[in-house]
Amino acid sequence: MRRAFPAVIVTLIGLAALATFKSAPGVAKSSLALPAKRSGAVATAPPRSTTTTAPPGPSGSSPATGTTPSTRAAAARTIDGDPFDNQYGTVQVRVTLQGKQITGITALQMPVDRQRSAEISQQAEPLLQQEALQAQSAQINIIGGASYTSQSYAQSLQSALDKAGN
Repeated sequence: MRRAFPAVIVTLIGLAALATFKSAPGVAKSSLALPAKRSGAVATAPPRSTTTTAPPGPSGSSPATGTTPSTRAAAARTIDGDPFDNQYGTVQVRVTLQGKQITGITALQMPVDRQRSAEISQQAEPLLQQEALQAQSAQINIIGGASYTSQSYAQSLQSALDKAGN
């Protein structure tokens, strides 16, 4: 009887903590299947040109206007990573690179053959994409509850980067 009271108190505290737990932002609870094709490309603005003005010339003509030369950006390219199997399915990604910078990642294959696998994939894929874009590499954090998918995602991403020479 002496142990029952503290056990009940600890259990109630744990339940209260679980009830107030908030999941990570951006995790969506929606349908069971991944969309057929998702674009992971990040839009970039064209280089801005600066306008310089010179003082009026001796004849009182209007100021001269010029633009600074813009640097030529490297062409965007996409590389498909190798597919990697895990016990829940196959994971494969497509990487979009601008020079050596990762500008987009699209999941070509994610585990969706079981209802639970589809739910996990749908929640984990945007988080894995965000991790990789921030890290600019395949050295990403494992998503809790999707550890096998996270590892396969990182392996496929690394194989694409290896193919690209990054």
